[in-house]
Amino acid sequence: MNKPQNNKAAALRTAMQTLDPATYQEIRDAFHAIGDHLKPLADALENADADVGPEGPLLEEHYLFIQMYDLLRKSNLGAAV
Repeated sequence: MNKPQNNKAAALRTAMQTLDPATYQEIRDAFHAIGDHLKPLADALENADADVGPEGPLLEEHYLFIQMYDLLRKSNLGAAV
């Protein structure tokens, strides 16, 4: 992480620490669930497209979900939860 990312992660940690425990846990669980399932979903769509035919609607969906995964990886929230 570079300095601006460290500053954003620190600000997120501070904000998260002010939340009630249930809200913090809800955010943490949801973040990790997305992280655990988004990449496998994108991969499954890509593999399914290969089974169905060349560059169909499943591949289009794969591209959308892989973009979501890339955006998730850019988030600083993981450093706070």
